Amino acid sequence: MPVSAFFPPTSGSPLFTNVWARITLSAAPRRVQEESVVRNTVKKNKNHLKDLSSEGQTKHTNLKHVKIAASKRKTWQPLSKSTRDHLQTMMESVIMTILSNSIKEKEEIQYHLNFLKKRFLQLCETLKVPPKKMEDLTNVSSLLNMERARDKANEEGLALLQEEIDKMVETTELMTGNIQSLKNKIKILASEVEEEEERVKQMHQINSSGVLSLPELSQKTLKAPTLQKEILALIPNQNALLRDLDILHNSSQMKSMSTFIEEAYKKLDAS
Repeated sequence: MPVSAFFPPTSGSPLFTNVWARITLSAAPRRVQEESVVRNTVKKNKNHLKDLSSEGQTKHTNLKHVKIAASKRKTWQPLSKSTRDHLQTMMESVIMTILSNSIKEKEEIQYHLNFLKKRFLQLCETLKVPPKKMEDLTNVSSLLNMERARDKANEEGLALLQEEIDKMVETTELMTGNIQSLKNKIKILASEVEEEEERVKQMHQINSSGVLSLPELSQKTLKAPTLQKEILALIPNQNALLRDLDILHNSSQMKSMSTFIEEAYKKLDAS
């Protein structure tokens, strides 16, 4: 698999693309082993380009070299150290991302990527770019910081959301426990009611026709005096007391009081 497939140029940056092309296809390395590795990589890249679809080939063949007059290059300036450091950090991050995947020949790929990074950084030390291009590269760092701040805010929002979800789950579990406890109490009460009904049936001996089989009263109980007779027996001059009560009950004052009470109850019922 070609190295360019693992570490493509940054999209939207013609300068970065031009530098990358100069690294991958430029002069041979110092050591013979590095030269052989780079040549093999270039051959693999060429074979890989042949296998690409027509759309992919169009994208690669549409790259154009723009000639810039020497007079315009006078205002160009070398890349600042902060920009070079940012590019180095970005490349190292991409290399770590590639090597973290489960791929074959990891050591060889790591060697290729580190070699390309070294050559690219060496070229950046002497590379001059227009001031606007330098501003674009500096903006990349500020945009990266903005994205990191946005990611941090999203992580904090997710953490708060997770806390709310945990609270809701805890509340739901508590309510589920309370519901189960109530069900158990209802079951116990229903069992007690059934036992009480069974006990009542046994006490009253209800037959199939629904008639209570109560025990018979004794003759002594039937011949016993009523409560009214027992109370009157304790009062002397019973006839005079009964006569006075009858007079009081039939008096006009008592009838007026009864009428007033009846009217008051009617008004209460109407309201």
